[in-house]
Amino acid sequence: MRLGYLYSRYPVLSQTFCDAEMLELERRGHEIVLASLYPPKTPLRHEYLAKLQAPIRYAPSSRDLDKLARKAKRLGRWPNALVSRHENKYGADYKAALRARNALFFVELFEREHVPHFHVHFANRAAHTAVFVKAISGIPFSITAHGQDFMSDLGNDELLRELCASAEFVGAETDYSRDMLAARCPESRDKIFRVYNGIDLTRFPIAQAKQHSVGPIRFLSTGRLVPFKGFDILIDACAQLHNRALNFACEIIGDGPLRTDLAARVAQHNLHERIHFAGEQSQNYVLRALRNSDIFVLASAPDERGASDIFPTVIAEAMASEKPVVSTTVAGIPELVA
Repeated sequence: MRLGYLYSRYPVLSQTFCDAEMLELERRGHEIVLASLYPPKTPLRHEYLAKLQAPIRYAPSSRDLDKLARKAKRLGRWPNALVSRHENKYGADYKAALRARNALFFVELFEREHVPHFHVHFANRAAHTAVFVKAISGIPFSITAHGQDFMSDLGNDELLRELCASAEFVGAETDYSRDMLAARCPESRDKIFRVYNGIDLTRFPIAQAKQHSVGPIRFLSTGRLVPFKGFDILIDACAQLHNRALNFACEIIGDGPLRTDLAARVAQHNLHERIHFAGEQSQNYVLRALRNSDIFVLASAPDERGASDIFPTVIAEAMASEKPVVSTTVAGIPELVA
């Protein structure tokens, strides 16, 4: 079977679940036609992505999109009524005309490659673009909504309801997020399904049991340095352990807008010898860090907009490595951590 995938940005280091899904589909003999609105922000790649056979096609320049729009208008394929309705209903911030112009490129790609269906991860710009792809070409699509995308990033429940209504089906990572989506999109309730993110267990070899030693307890945490990952809570917890004279070391893998603030928090607690920021790293680095750690910690907490970790894949990866996990009872985490 040939299946299309459409992303807002691909690849993204933190979205290993997207990689795993497509790699498994290819392993099972399916052909992927992979497209993205924007290229990645960093040249760093997970090593296993070299196994992905599908080339990535990115939306072209504005000049080329303008040519596609003029061609579509000549041929009567420009979705004028839909663009006008979205501009009037959702406002200029949702860039309906740009979504339609991008959609024209993906329509040509999917029609040329004879794609019968395409899937979108995240209810975001790509999902909005998918509505236009379907309107122009009739090619059906599906969505996996993950959490922050529909809880805060999209910023419009009416548009969310339209995305879900237009999709053939909608996947949600957890029972928690499925119920939340169904509450926001009641008319689409019957086509919203819980689909847990999977991981490739062969990438997580179990380390040999360690001998007890007098060295520090090694904590590991990974994720984007954003509010709902709760790294401020983790640092404060480490400060309490330090005050109790516990011998420990904590490594934080990831980067993001809170890097400076979190480093200042570490300095405030005088924990620079205990907590190390490793920055963005490849999956191989993360695997080594998991093997060398004693406990995996993720202190997720809702941010001020209500966004939170719904189903942190890294917890499943830590469990696959047979590491004890300490986390919070936020969102879908209790479906992973008892």
